[in-house]
Amino acid sequence: MEPTQPSSPRPKKNSEVKPYLKYSGLAFQMIAIMGGAALGGRKLDAYFQNETPWWTLGLLAVAVFASMYSVIVSLTHKK
Repeated sequence: MEPTQPSSPRPKKNSEVKPYLKYSGLAFQMIAIMGGAALGGRKLDAYFQNETPWWTLGLLAVAVFASMYSVIVSLTHKK
């Protein structure tokens, strides 16, 4: 006698990442980019002994554009 099959098959596990994990990962990525830019800018301003934090401001401006580019690429990338 053959064993009986369960009446409903198990649902297949979806290999896609859950949306909240994807978006929280993007948030941490943006925080890391901004934090790295701020830290690097402060170190460069201290090294060059600037009264006005030009390196920090410049690197943070670049980091804003870099993080926005990263978010846009991540959101539009189809797997």
